[in-house]
Amino acid sequence: DATGSDYYQTQYKIIESRTVAREVIKRLNLENSLEFFPVPKDGIVSSIKGWFGDTMGFWKEWIKSLLHTGIKNADLPQKIDELSPDSGLVSAFISRIDVQPIRNSRLVDVSVEAMSPVMAARMANELVRAYINQNLEIKLAATKDAVQWLSDRIDDERKKVETAENALLRYKEQHGIITDFSSDAEKITAQKLAQLNTQVVEVESRRVEAETRYKQAIAMESTPDMLDSIPEVLNSELIREIKKMEVVLYNRMSELSKKYGRKHPKMVAIESELSDLQKRKIKEVKRVVNSLGNEYKLAVAREESLKKALERQKNESLEMNKKAVQYGVLRRQAESSRNMYELLVKRFKETSLTEEMKTGNIRIIDKAEIPRSPVKPKKKLNLLLAMVVGLTMGVGLAFFLEYLDNTVKLPDEIKEHFNIPCLGIIPVFPANEDNDGIPADLVTVHSPKSVPSESFRGVRTGILFSSIESTPRVVLVTSASPREGKTICSANLAITIAQAGSSVVILDCDMRRPEIHKVFNIKRDKGVSSILVGSSALKDVIVPTDIENLDVIPCGPIPPNPSEILGSQKMLHVIEALKKKYTMIVIDSAPVTAVTDAVVLSHGVDGVLMVIRAADTPRQIVQHSLTQLKAVNAHIIGAVLNGVDTGRNNHYYYYRYYYYYGEDDQSKRKINRRKRRSNSYS
Repeated sequence: DATGSDYYQTQYKIIESRTVAREVIKRLNLENSLEFFPVPKDGIVSSIKGWFGDTMGFWKEWIKSLLHTGIKNADLPQKIDELSPDSGLVSAFISRIDVQPIRNSRLVDVSVEAMSPVMAARMANELVRAYINQNLEIKLAATKDAVQWLSDRIDDERKKVETAENALLRYKEQHGIITDFSSDAEKITAQKLAQLNTQVVEVESRRVEAETRYKQAIAMESTPDMLDSIPEVLNSELIREIKKMEVVLYNRMSELSKKYGRKHPKMVAIESELSDLQKRKIKEVKRVVNSLGNEYKLAVAREESLKKALERQKNESLEMNKKAVQYGVLRRQAESSRNMYELLVKRFKETSLTEEMKTGNIRIIDKAEIPRSPVKPKKKLNLLLAMVVGLTMGVGLAFFLEYLDNTVKLPDEIKEHFNIPCLGIIPVFPANEDNDGIPADLVTVHSPKSVPSESFRGVRTGILFSSIESTPRVVLVTSASPREGKTICSANLAITIAQAGSSVVILDCDMRRPEIHKVFNIKRDKGVSSILVGSSALKDVIVPTDIENLDVIPCGPIPPNPSEILGSQKMLHVIEALKKKYTMIVIDSAPVTAVTDAVVLSHGVDGVLMVIRAADTPRQIVQHSLTQLKAVNAHIIGAVLNGVDTGRNNHYYYYRYYYYYGEDDQSKRKINRRKRRSNSYS
């Protein structure tokens, strides 16, 4: 189908074929053209480009050799030497061709790229001419082959026509067929059969009727009186006349019998007349019966005659049908051979005419003209695309990294993912530096007006109002994983509670990596472990601090079985004893995922405070920790988002307003000096 999409796609590929490309190269002598074989330039830049090209070629060949280690040169086919030497030039020329069909038309736009505008126009025009010539040559070659083939087939079909017509003629002569077996002849034969069949049915009916009447008359012949009931007898004029005469005679006899006796001559004469009438009636009845017999015999003969005629007609019809079948086969063979012959002759004439015309259906609408401006590189478009692609990829990469980041960064995520309240956020503040002798971790002491201090006071308020019934007095501070800042949060939280006027004690129950004693710069030779093992009394391990209303109980010696002693009844007794002396007890424990210490301690406290490091702790770890605590029915009062970056480009930029508004100048200068220092959390 020369109008289908497959046909056009094929033609587009033929335009870009290597055969057409070689013809163009030959016509334009492109193997000696500077377009494809420029003269190498002398210079440093050209030398560098040449060296770079040689190096890249070497590495390409080396990589190919690695990928084809199993193929040896001896195994390559011998025909590899038959490759055309201009294969590279042909490929280079084809790579410059662009064939674009024009929508809603049968036109196609053919363009060729070249460094020289004149050469580009020449190559495009010559490419189309070469394609048209090749298409015409292919058509002419196909036409010649078709003419030769048709000529041979015509001779064969002519012989077949003669053979088929002679066979049909012989068959007609052999069977005496004058006319064709048309549908009219078949209709006439069918009508004859139908008429004969109808006549046979009628004759059979008449024969049965005649037979019935005849047999009935024969049966009544012995009883003459009953013969009067036969319709034919009743319909006889003579019989009716005789009956009339008998009636008259009987009437007369009845009248005379009144006057005369039976043997009176007049009576005898009437009886004699009646006897003669009876004889005449019997004779007439016999004649009627004989006529019925003759009618019956005639009906039988007529029936047999028509049945024979019907049988003969059937045999003739069957014989005619047999002849018609064979005649139809021979006639169709003759007609088919004749039609094929005529078709071949017609096609031969058309093909011969096409061969003489030597024209194609492809023509050039517009020749390629020398372009006035280059088509590439399009610098403005390339720059615009580079900006768009770079911006898109940058934004996409940012969103992708954000999608991969499964850490907790916002307070709303705590409520959304863990279904617990966020009691506050603690911004980043410098650590590991003294401030007039005060440890840098105790920001609520050396910088009471700072944003971190205000944040801790906010957490304190959240804890105090976390329960409607009663304020939690024993708070366990823990985290999901190490280095999230739970110890510093515990210390500063306890300080803010003490600053509010409540007596507070902080217990260091992190018996894996204790840090409270370092924060407050005290010794830990005695502490919680000493009380639990019974080596020290409670009053001996309480260490007062310089902060009013705040005492510390350090960890003490690290025991070999921290979980067992922390989960003992004695630990509960210690907490009860401390509740009598202090308003608030803050317990610093080990991370939940590391060990089971925090889970064990959660039984004896009023609430658990979870510390989460912002943009650092994965949500899955936090969720796993909360699941462990909830499994033992621990009361989780909320979470603190620690280590939040409140820089200008961060979500928490609004916290900086308080920083600049509420702090004094000295604190501002200290903070500015510490901006670039690293932070640590424990």
